[in-house]
Amino acid sequence: MGKKIYQYFISISLFLVSLSVKVKSHRLCALILWLNIRKSKSINHLNKKNKKVLVFPKSGGYEDLIESYNNKNTNNIIFFLLPRIFLKRVFLNFFENDYERDYYTKLSKTEELNKKKKYIEFLSTTFKFLSNFIKFDGYISFNIFYYAEKYFEEVCIKLDTKFIILHKESALNPSEEVKAPIIYGKYNDKSLSYKISVYSESQKKILLKSKIANKKQIIVNGTPRSDYAFKLRKIAPKGKIIVFYLIEYNRTASILSSDRKLNWNKLYNQTLKYLLEFANKNPNIQIVLKGKTGVHNKNQSNLKDLPKNCSFIDGGVGHAFLKNASVVIAFNSTIVFETIASNRNLIIPNFNNESKIKQKYLHKIKNKKYFANSRKQFDEKVKFYLDLKYKNKKLSGSDKKTLKYFLGNTDATSGSNIKKFLDNTLKC
Repeated sequence: MGKKIYQYFISISLFLVSLSVKVKSHRLCALILWLNIRKSKSINHLNKKNKKVLVFPKSGGYEDLIESYNNKNTNNIIFFLLPRIFLKRVFLNFFENDYERDYYTKLSKTEELNKKKKYIEFLSTTFKFLSNFIKFDGYISFNIFYYAEKYFEEVCIKLDTKFIILHKESALNPSEEVKAPIIYGKYNDKSLSYKISVYSESQKKILLKSKIANKKQIIVNGTPRSDYAFKLRKIAPKGKIIVFYLIEYNRTASILSSDRKLNWNKLYNQTLKYLLEFANKNPNIQIVLKGKTGVHNKNQSNLKDLPKNCSFIDGGVGHAFLKNASVVIAFNSTIVFETIASNRNLIIPNFNNESKIKQKYLHKIKNKKYFANSRKQFDEKVKFYLDLKYKNKKLSGSDKKTLKYFLGNTDATSGSNIKKFLDNTLKC
């Protein structure tokens, strides 16, 4: 199915989902959902008698799942995918747009609770009808606090099946770590999910402190997609390639931020300016500018008319570009930790002394060798790393502490942990 045809199909399907809610037709809604469910092409399985799990895919989380099960010959689960937008569309037919807020899912007013009850009842009956087409043994979401999926845990209780969270959020800065337990606990009801997998002990502590979940629910498994990065340590990059993971300059304007006005515009513009000037002076060096969907786009003024040796990549997962990167430039993102794990040469821009002045808004990086504190240091580090012969070095003690804290592991075992976790949870 071509991209345009598929988009047209999705649009019609969403219209019919809304119609099914308005006319209270659970059968029609179940049929539309069934027509939009796809078997994962990225994960193999053994036979048709395996457990069936429906996944509400989200970038980063779904890649965790792929890394956990990819290239394994003992897969006992068949994974199916339903775009999250379908649950959102059902949700919006019961609630207004004002309720489209992740991390703020707690309801208190009688009118709101009645809407929630109707939403859960509609989905429960719809998914019962859906079982006539395909019966699922479990459901997977990638965040405890997604507004349209939060209440699905109650749907699963009614369906007598398991709702599993592979919670993909853990790399919080000190300010967010302080605010997270308050936001989690005050503005969200306790999780009724069957099990919650988290990346790290630090995230587990935050969830327990917020009382959003209990110890029996939460399992620490590490970050599966970081396994790929650890495996890259044995592979030397090909050619001289610089990958700049464009700074998410509005990153701290999140619900967990204690300073809504803080941004990284100045640092972003400085770094991009220095790198493009380097590109013009070194046309033989390939430079990849990896953007983030919803933040960067090719029509932005500083991303237009790039030098010929620069390419802009919009969206998608970032770790795939690590393989052939001789130099990685990144700031306040999980890609920093994956770069350290992959043994790639890392540069963290710090031109305005951000690491000290705004340290409570930055991830804790113990090894200070990665910081470029001036334009001169930046240029020197780029040139030095491009000429440096690749060597698979052991992780330093400080790097191990950093990776353990944020990724939950210092090797390539997280994927195996997730597989065991799901197999045991679903009794495969």
